[in-house]
Parts: sequence; C-alpha cells; structure tokens
Amino acid sequence: MNIKDLHQDTKAISTASLFKTENGNVTSIQILTNEQLKEHITKVPALLLCLTGEAILRMRTVLNLH
Repeated sequence: MNIKDLHQDTKAISTASLFKTENGNVTSIQILTNEQLKEHITKVPALLLCLTGEAILRMRTVLNLH
C-alpha cells in the first residue's frame, strides 16, 4: 500500500483511516499546499509525521504525560 494512493489531490484536507484499536487510531491526513486544519482539541496524545513537504505544528498547551 502506498499512502499517496489513499488521497485525492482535489480536496484541501483528505483523511483515510489506516486502522483502529481500543487504545487509539491511526489516520493518514493529506493537507494540500497553503491549506490548514481547523483548530481542534484531541482527547488523546497525537503524533505528527510529515512524509513530504513541510509542516508547522502550533500547540496552545503543554501536555503532561505520565
């Protein structure tokens, strides 16, 4: 499987679920150039992996992970 094949180049933001478990999900997100995700809150820690291009991640709070 090639992650690029999961997304169309016509949508500003495209998502594809890779797998889900009781403890979390893995989702592929494609964000086209000059687009951005809306500000949001997640209930679980997240990991960002940029496969191509550049990404800017802005976080409002610091998480304390135990």
